[in-house]
Amino acid sequence: MSTTTTNPPPAPAASGLYPPAGPRSPREIKLVSHSPIFYWWPIWALGFVLALITLVENHRLAVIPADAELRYDTTAAPKDSTQYVLTVPGDAKHQTKSLDRAIEATGKKEQPTFRTRVSEKAWMGPLFCVVLILTIVITNVPLRGLWSFLVLLLFVVLALVFSVFNVWEDLLSAFGNLHIYINMAGYLFFAVTVLVLWIVSVFIFDQRTYMIVTPGQIQVCEHIGASVRNFPAESVNFEKQRDDLFRHWILGFFSGDLIIHVANKEEIRLPNVLWIGWRLEEVQQVLREKATVIHS
Repeated sequence: MSTTTTNPPPAPAASGLYPPAGPRSPREIKLVSHSPIFYWWPIWALGFVLALITLVENHRLAVIPADAELRYDTTAAPKDSTQYVLTVPGDAKHQTKSLDRAIEATGKKEQPTFRTRVSEKAWMGPLFCVVLILTIVITNVPLRGLWSFLVLLLFVVLALVFSVFNVWEDLLSAFGNLHIYINMAGYLFFAVTVLVLWIVSVFIFDQRTYMIVTPGQIQVCEHIGASVRNFPAESVNFEKQRDDLFRHWILGFFSGDLIIHVANKEEIRLPNVLWIGWRLEEVQQVLREKATVIHS
C-alpha cells in the first residue's frame, strides 16, 4: 500500500519574496470519484474485439442431434468443392430445427444457410470468461500487496500463453470436450450492455461525487444527492492511497483513493480518483496561489 499525505503549502516568508514566475495555475480543480464499474472497461473492449474477429472469420454454427453421422460424398461432389452427407437417425424434425431452417434458407439467395456466426478458435471463449471473472474479482475483492498483484498477473499471462499457443483446445478436450464457444451476438450483448452501463456511470452518475478546489475553499460532495460541503483550504490536508496495484495502476490508469482530513478530525473519502498523483499537484498549485494572494 502506498500512502502519501499532502498538506497545503505554507505562505511565503515575510520578506515579501514571491514564488518564481511560472505557468498560471488553474483557478478551479475538480476531482471526480468513480464507482468500481469504471474498471470494467476490459470487458466491453475485449467483447468488441472478439466480436470483430468472429465477424471477419464468418464461420457459422449448426445445431444437430448427438447421434448424427457425417461423411464425405465423393460421388456427387461438384468440381472444386467438397460435399458432405449428414445422416440423422429417427425423426429429425423432433430433434432439431436448425437443419430445417437451413434447408429453407438454402433456396433463398439473400439469406445464408446458417445464420449464427461463431469462431472455431477454441481460445476466444475461455479468454473472455477469464477476463470477465478476473475483472469481477479485482473490482469487488480488495487485493493488497505485491503478491496479490503477481498472482493476478500470472493468471493473465497464462491465459494469453494458452491462447497464443492453442493450449485451450487440448486442455478442454482433456476435461470431456468442455469447450466454451460464444457466438458473435453473445460477445456484442456483453460488450454493448457493459459499455452503456459504463458510459452512464462514468459520465453521468460519477460526476456527482466530486471535490472542487478553488483558491481558499474546497467543496466536497460525497454521495449522489448529498449536499455540497465547503471547507477553508487551511483546515484540510490530503492523503492518497493506492492499495491495489492491479486495479489502481493497470485497470485504473494510475487512480487512487483520496482521503481528505479536516481540522475537526473528520475524514472524507473519495475512492477511485483518476490520475490522482498529478491531479494533486494541480491542487497544490491552486493552494499555493491562494497563499501568495494572502501574503500580498
